[in-house]
Amino acid sequence: MFSRNFLDAHLNVNWLRPESALCDAIASSAISQFPILSPSLDLGSGNGIFSFITAGGAFSLDYDWYRNVDPQGFWDNRDVYDNFMALPEQSALVKKPEYRIDCALDAKRNLLRQAQALKFYRHVTATDANHPLPFRNSSFETVFSNILYWLDSTEASLKEIRRVLRSGGRSLLCLPDHKFKDYCISYRWRELSSEALRLLNRGRSESSRWTISYSELMDLAKRIGFKVVAHSYYLSPLTLKLWDIGLRPLSPVLFKMIKKLTEADRLSIKSEWIHTLRPFLTELYELDGKSTEQGGYHFVCLEKQ
Repeated sequence: MFSRNFLDAHLNVNWLRPESALCDAIASSAISQFPILSPSLDLGSGNGIFSFITAGGAFSLDYDWYRNVDPQGFWDNRDVYDNFMALPEQSALVKKPEYRIDCALDAKRNLLRQAQALKFYRHVTATDANHPLPFRNSSFETVFSNILYWLDSTEASLKEIRRVLRSGGRSLLCLPDHKFKDYCISYRWRELSSEALRLLNRGRSESSRWTISYSELMDLAKRIGFKVVAHSYYLSPLTLKLWDIGLRPLSPVLFKMIKKLTEADRLSIKSEWIHTLRPFLTELYELDGKSTEQGGYHFVCLEKQ
């Protein structure tokens, strides 16, 4: 079972993609069991919304992912969130996080501008994490990342994280297991020769560079010089099957639709939408926490030896 429920906070900001809100809430629940000690690094922070909520922060109905979304290029696999249109008003930050993170690192400057506006990160750094990290040895007490599988090399990424960690420092990582692609049918579009699944996948199978088994992860961590403090699986087969499809095909239409609404209508419909979805997602959230099937993701806490 999860120690904390983050579902409402994630559903508020990701209401048009409830399957993603569900997965993010489950991930936040796993991560929140471990402290983020300063100095800290969010490696691949994106717009910062996920980590802000994981730290206990919350937004009002006025702000969400879709204030900065541009649906153009959705079916050409463009990152429709990599835009800068509106920053959150400080009044939209209705609950302060329980801690701040010292540094956010991401390759996308539009996302970092959004992250910086949250006043959750003390510094932001724009760089490609496939390159050596622009930090001195032993700079951080904690490194968090949920994007390492977008990078070229598992081993190179973990070595760089170990380099910038202090002795005894910890890395909190979310990593896909090999079973992840078994649970998500769109990742098998080539095998099934399906054009519909290729469109549904939207290039995710190409951008997700690698997966890793528990035994491979344990062996690699030990070889690099990490002690495994904790490990758990999360995101059950049911959850991932829902996430793989969900409202994804309708996303560009939904994004265009809300831009046509008046602000009052947008808030009214959003509130009703969330109220309608909450009981369904709550039960799915609880089912994932009780699942005895191997999840498609690892959450691991590694300590530098």
